[in-house]
Amino acid sequence: MLVWAMLGPWPACAFAATSPGATLDPDHVDFNTSFGNLQNGKVDISRFERAGSVLPGTYRVDLFVNDVRLTREDVAFRDRPSHESATPCFPRALVEKMGVDMERLAMPAPEAGGDCIDLAEAVPGAQVGFDPATQRLDVSMPQASLNRRPRGYVGPELWDRGITAATLGYNLSTYQTDYDHGGSQRGAFLSLNAGLNLGGWRLRNQATVTWASHAGRHWQSIGAYAQHDLTRLRSQLTVGDSFTTGELFQSTGFRGVSLASDDRMLPDSMNGYAPTVRGMAETRARVEIRQNDYLIYETTVAPGAFEINDLYATGYGGDLQVNVIEADGRVRSFNVPYAAVPRLLRPGLSRYSATLGRVRNVVVAGSLPNFAEATYQRGLNNWLTGYAGAQATNQHLYRSALLGAAVNTKAGAVSLDVTGSWANPLRGSGTWSGYSVRTTYSKSIPSLNTDFALAAYRYSSRDYLDLTDAVSLRGRRYTTPSYGMVPASFRARNRFQLTLNQRLGQRAGALYASGSYYSYWNGQPNISTYQLGYNNRFRSLNYSLTASRTLDGYGRRDTQYFLSLSMPLGFVGSAHPPMLNASAVGGGQQGGSLRAGVSGTAGGLNQFNYNVNATESRHNADSVDASLNWLTPYAILGGAYSYSSQTRQVSLNASGGIVAHAGGLTLAQRMSDTLGVVEARDASGARLANGLQGKVDYRGYAVVSDLMPYRLNDVMLDAKGSSMDVELQSSRVQVAPRAGAVVPLKFDTRTGRPVLIRGRRSNGEPLPFGAQVLDAQGLDMGAVGQGGQVFVRGSDEGGALTVRWGEDAGQQCRLDYRLPPRDAHASTNSFTAMEAECR
Repeated sequence: MLVWAMLGPWPACAFAATSPGATLDPDHVDFNTSFGNLQNGKVDISRFERAGSVLPGTYRVDLFVNDVRLTREDVAFRDRPSHESATPCFPRALVEKMGVDMERLAMPAPEAGGDCIDLAEAVPGAQVGFDPATQRLDVSMPQASLNRRPRGYVGPELWDRGITAATLGYNLSTYQTDYDHGGSQRGAFLSLNAGLNLGGWRLRNQATVTWASHAGRHWQSIGAYAQHDLTRLRSQLTVGDSFTTGELFQSTGFRGVSLASDDRMLPDSMNGYAPTVRGMAETRARVEIRQNDYLIYETTVAPGAFEINDLYATGYGGDLQVNVIEADGRVRSFNVPYAAVPRLLRPGLSRYSATLGRVRNVVVAGSLPNFAEATYQRGLNNWLTGYAGAQATNQHLYRSALLGAAVNTKAGAVSLDVTGSWANPLRGSGTWSGYSVRTTYSKSIPSLNTDFALAAYRYSSRDYLDLTDAVSLRGRRYTTPSYGMVPASFRARNRFQLTLNQRLGQRAGALYASGSYYSYWNGQPNISTYQLGYNNRFRSLNYSLTASRTLDGYGRRDTQYFLSLSMPLGFVGSAHPPMLNASAVGGGQQGGSLRAGVSGTAGGLNQFNYNVNATESRHNADSVDASLNWLTPYAILGGAYSYSSQTRQVSLNASGGIVAHAGGLTLAQRMSDTLGVVEARDASGARLANGLQGKVDYRGYAVVSDLMPYRLNDVMLDAKGSSMDVELQSSRVQVAPRAGAVVPLKFDTRTGRPVLIRGRRSNGEPLPFGAQVLDAQGLDMGAVGQGGQVFVRGSDEGGALTVRWGEDAGQQCRLDYRLPPRDAHASTNSFTAMEAECR
């Protein structure tokens, strides 16, 4: 698109107030036509006399309704006798998209149904304003003229199901450990998430492969299913190997069909969860996370405290078992509760799920039963939500029913439910029947800065079984003298979990506490874990102190104390200074340790992050370790090395993805379930706006991850890094993808050699200021700037332009320009300046 070359500031005399002594109002000024001899009338410049005046034509604008961005649209502006500049014409479809109550339009029905509705006249009290500089079109309307919709509402007509595409996300890590005694150990972990989008269907497969030099290779399929969203039911239909929602009953793997509500289709104001796993490693350790005996995550962590917050959500039920495998082979395990908060819903809102299929259980041999599960939750009013559910299998193996309620009170939100079970796991041994009572509590006390994040208690009678217990018993895998068959986890009697956060003040820091207690039937020892911590900041120093104790039921206790310090190094106010980190661990069965190191980022885009540490340990030999990660535009690569007098370990990791679409294969730095494929022809090198997620490849494509389904997502492209021969017609695209979609994000580009022409007429005078410029096809390219300057983007050889400042033949001329050959080694990030005569 041609832009005006307004080089240099306007003289102060260019604009004058309408009367002597009047205050200058930028929206009410007269243009001084004596400036530049424009009073001769060569060009009609009345269109420039008022600030913000708009020429007739079609503009791509960012549309804001009551200061909320709605969409980016092409809007036609037309001249109207009653207006001093062109005004926008809104087609009926766009007016409806704005949420206008069409029955309230103050105009006759035939005009209201046309393609040019003037909102300022059609809607009483409406105002329309356009800023040509930012291409922002603001519409302000009284709420009474709008349909009542919740904040953040995105209509289903805007949901984009995307294109046909195949995706593959990967996470690969390898390690080798050498021991001083001569032994060594090698291993690798590969997680694959494959997908195929076809029409409205999304086919998904998640699998893991583990290999160890001492144990061989193991392949595990976590899920393989096809999914389609159902707009009218606000639900997801799933067919294949997946998991039940786990909201009311324990999450169960199944092979079959499921239909469940999807709250993501609701706007934010009316509305998934996976916990953050925290722990401590004494050496460079591998961390395994399992749920329902499935390995769902594995990674290598540095010595010290670690935090894992990027787990895939696999349901609302099923505790996570975390195994920390140290470099010398020691294994420490703990559980992370994975449960829902109280199940309050808004009045009139409901949530349901229905599943029919065969149970999947990786630890049970033999045939598995078919089962059905149904749940329903309903918000009855502002303070009460009721819910119920049922499960049943064939072969008279298992039945259960659940009834409960969630209540919102001044003392907090509480849910209470009772589940009864009837099972016949061992043929001929009679029916086991029992019950389980569960209550959860959540409360925030702003006046005291106190949050009970989660308090939960559950009691199960001696003969209560859940579905997994019953299936495991029927599988004849586990035996005890008293009951014959029991599941591997034993059967719980009491479970209690509590998390408390207490903010002490702006400068006094915060306290947090958590605890869990488990007791079992059948003689399994009780287990309890408690943790108390404090964190605060003094100037640039951040510090925290944590104490934890674990009792294993045999009278053994493990108490640890952890002190952590961190502060920036370098100049105060620097954007990304290196961080000095130090920590000390005391107590515990393994003794204490001291650790210090430096971490930070490097590179023009902070694409490198590094970590160097030294550790002194009472139990293990002293060690040093270092790691480096590189966030490339098309993958994340990393490596680490640790050394001690006993072991040496090297680990490498890589993660990223590939998207196959109609334009070919495009690499992605990161993958998520909902993606966008950017198409910006010839804009190789342009970066996605966050600067680190990726950039446009040599074919003009890039992948955007982490799009929010059923929400309006803004995707912006930064032309910096691409050739100056390419102009982005727009730098932002907005899209509302459906869940799991791969949506196209097309950025229109114009390619051509940029040229700044100082044009003159045959008599030597500069081209008239404000004259219209047309290309060879007669398309409007803009206007002539100061000094007869014209900026144009054309072919490498040159071209022809028509300059017009009136209707007569003598008021236009042809501007031919020829460009010198471009040096093969010349940069494409510059423009050519030249002079040309208009004949």
